[in-house]
Amino acid sequence: MEIRKSILAAAILSATMGLSACAGNVSNTANSAKPITGKQIFLTEIGRFTSTDNKFDESAAEIVAYDPDTTQVFVVNAQQGAVDVLDLSDPVHPEKVGTIFASAHWLEAGAINSVSVSDGRVAVAVQHSTKTSAGRVQIYGSDDLRFLGEVVVGSLPDMLTFTPDGRHILVANEGEPNPDYSQDPEGSVTIIDVQNPAQAQAVTVDFKDFNRNGPRASELPEQVRIFGNYGRTELQVTGFENSEPATLTVKDASAVDVGMWMTVASSEGDPLPYRVASIAGNTITLTTEFDGDTEAGDEDTTLRAYLHDGQSSVAQDLEPEYIAVSPDGTEAWVTLQENNAIAVIDIQQAKVTRIIALGTKNHAIPGNELDVSDKDDAVNIANWPVHGMYMPDTIKSVEINGKVYYLTANEGDAREYDGFVEEIRFADAPLANKNVFRQADFTNAAGIGRLLTTLTADTDGDGELDESLAYGARSFSIWSRSGDLIADSGNEFEVITANLLGPNFNNDNDENSGDSRSDAKGPEPEAIEAAQINGHTYAFIGLERTGGVMIYDISNPASPEYIQYVNNRNFDYPIEDSIDDGNAPAWAAGDLGPESILFISAEEAPDGRPLLLVANEVSGTTTIYEIR
Repeated sequence: MEIRKSILAAAILSATMGLSACAGNVSNTANSAKPITGKQIFLTEIGRFTSTDNKFDESAAEIVAYDPDTTQVFVVNAQQGAVDVLDLSDPVHPEKVGTIFASAHWLEAGAINSVSVSDGRVAVAVQHSTKTSAGRVQIYGSDDLRFLGEVVVGSLPDMLTFTPDGRHILVANEGEPNPDYSQDPEGSVTIIDVQNPAQAQAVTVDFKDFNRNGPRASELPEQVRIFGNYGRTELQVTGFENSEPATLTVKDASAVDVGMWMTVASSEGDPLPYRVASIAGNTITLTTEFDGDTEAGDEDTTLRAYLHDGQSSVAQDLEPEYIAVSPDGTEAWVTLQENNAIAVIDIQQAKVTRIIALGTKNHAIPGNELDVSDKDDAVNIANWPVHGMYMPDTIKSVEINGKVYYLTANEGDAREYDGFVEEIRFADAPLANKNVFRQADFTNAAGIGRLLTTLTADTDGDGELDESLAYGARSFSIWSRSGDLIADSGNEFEVITANLLGPNFNNDNDENSGDSRSDAKGPEPEAIEAAQINGHTYAFIGLERTGGVMIYDISNPASPEYIQYVNNRNFDYPIEDSIDDGNAPAWAAGDLGPESILFISAEEAPDGRPLLLVANEVSGTTTIYEIR
């Protein structure tokens, strides 16, 4: 594989790392850093928990929490619908000592999505077996796993956390729609007073006031993405022809107009968006043939079609993903990932104080380069005329020199349901301003045509995309308490991994075929944690696709300093031919898909040395690093 980088990217790489960019120096795993000084840290893997029941890519290790009083680790095992309890008294040899099953106390329990620990109590977020119905938070004793109580919360409780004083639990209720978008529950945040877990009191913070006719509608920034498809028109497909272009025959085409978009869902393939070229009676001709992923070639295939004409309310469309509570416990920042926004909540008043639109990152300027193609068989980190939507997943608060900051892992996320798909490649998208892009941007293998963009970039509703938007920022960011962007890691995640991993950079987490994620969200930063050690403040960022953990010194928030990248993944292991088919254990290729990171201070660690715990959902492993 050829390795190319822009001159600027190579210069940044050299200045940041002092390492060679030569492919011949790349090893199968990464554990590299700048020369260590007396004030800096580095990670060393010392232990790992793997279960014999783990199945590959079935989320056997997602969210991790720690109880210093019992030295026990609580790991969400979505595969089992449970929380695994590990004894960490010997971090080198963690052992499973118990299990929490939500279904033992709630017959309609679905997946467990999150866990948090405070003052001898373990809280778990449990979704309803019908995802759109109200979920629950269950509370257990951390020492004996005794059930202490539960409280009803919103739809799809996705994450929860205790406040610093342990008095309250905050829950992000994502409220995702059902597959065909006939239901779209409202997103919300539940604040639970747990002074008495047996009689916990819950207050729901919703977003109804921001609805289009609500009293606070004018406070919603215009840049917040509101695009849910609830109320969409379903077309009854009576026939189709997989021609070029494809046609659909429907029972009633009166609601369809030329230029409209629809999502076509197949009983055999993925749902994908298509645009209407013409209408003759009840026969709709599309602008293209069916994409192969739709698998509409089989005459026995059933197709369903949904117009993009829904009108989810703001309250329905906002989907709280993750929560960070300020160190003083007065406010919470809640990521609204799909909406590319943050909701700020006054905890005492149980009120949304404001919603912050995060805006976009300009990948055309020096320092923000990215690789946009998975088909060029090369590392090609360069400037492109696109803007990345930050769309953070995990968020973490930290206080540095008396000021509060928020750290975000800018993953990116697209909506993809049978009833609505927003993703489309630039090469397939009708662009309102084609002069922004050169013809070569679409025709060569390294071109931007492979990059995924969003139909919400059509700002005037004429069916053509007016903005060049991409998912995620491929970075981590530091934000002030007032919502200003203080710093961003720019292109460094891709530059660093390309230097250390060569052809394996931007890899997916369920197969070893390098560069496979460049057209989507690259390394896909997912998890983030902060720690204060020896007078320095550090950020730890997990890369969901490529794997591994980035370490930065953020003691000066305006100028984060890269310290180390650790990744124990074996990129030569035949994942597809060995692990995926069940012939090898899920963890045979190392840790895959870091989903959450937890810092344990020296004061709370079992052996007096600070630790970092990483839960990896694809390999189902919980890995313990010692911070030295």
